[in-house]
Amino acid sequence: MGDLELHLLIADRWKADGGLMFGVVPKILWEKQKPADANNMIDVACVCLIARMNGRVIVVETGIGNKLSEKRALQVALREPESLLHHLKRLGIRPDEVDVVITTHLHWDHAGGLTRRNQEGEVELTFKNARHFIQKTEWDFALNPDVRSRPSFIADDFTPLADGNKLVEFLDGDAEVLPGVHVRHVGGHTPGSQVLILRSGELACAVTGDLVCQTPHLRVPWNMSADIDPLRVFEQKARLFEEAELHRWLLVLSHDVDQPAGYLEGGGRWRPEPRLL
Repeated sequence: MGDLELHLLIADRWKADGGLMFGVVPKILWEKQKPADANNMIDVACVCLIARMNGRVIVVETGIGNKLSEKRALQVALREPESLLHHLKRLGIRPDEVDVVITTHLHWDHAGGLTRRNQEGEVELTFKNARHFIQKTEWDFALNPDVRSRPSFIADDFTPLADGNKLVEFLDGDAEVLPGVHVRHVGGHTPGSQVLILRSGELACAVTGDLVCQTPHLRVPWNMSADIDPLRVFEQKARLFEEAELHRWLLVLSHDVDQPAGYLEGGGRWRPEPRLL
């Protein structure tokens, strides 16, 4: 896309509860598009993006990583842990060559790959030379979440970023962190949720995070039960969809297994972009 070289990939595959993913949307409606198993679990992916831009390597979203306990990994049927690092290797990129890392928020399935457990069992940073951009409101909330949100945050995923180094940069709202690399504070799902927008001339790619999880969530009123502020989610989705359709932005959805990226065309029709690593 213009000066952007984009690699779309699935970092992890797992299963999530259908009620979590679709909230108050009746199962008879969502199951037509995302069939559930006998335990009401649906297939989910952690969709990540690797971008090369002006000589820099940018990683957007990091997936679950390798730190889940065996019990928790079995509960969510985790497959392909650390697939993100395998994909980087296929592209000839070492973790220490990554310049920028951006996660849309700090939930375990988006920020788990910020750190990893090494062969000695110690938790270490995955991208030791990269700048990590996080909303300050997200960081503060992740450290002291409400009782409902607490299971979604794992301190080992993100707190090592602040342990005596300057690898994390806190943002206060919308920002252009590099030329052509924009973050938009959308909130809603978590207080500091953000959408990443990569621009090259008139072309743009937007990584939606959990503002738009899967293709059924392309309907504005369809949202997750985990959203803290659903009305803000609806508002920000409507704004994003209007821009994406008008300017033909490539949208990257955070958890869709089959059609994780595509374009909104007239009337909100979805045209998927099929290429995946």
